[in-house]
Amino acid sequence: MTNDKVTYWIEMSEYDLDTAQAMLDTRRYLYVGFRPLKRY
Repeated sequence: MTNDKVTYWIEMSEYDLDTAQAMLDTRRYLYVGFRPLKRY
């Protein structure tokens, strides 16, 4: 992995964590449903 890719991943992770903290602080929860994939 290149240093640029690692730096980008860290920056995006920090943004996601900041967004999650802001949503938690304002009690705005994102509801997401997951459907398992059927395996054949």
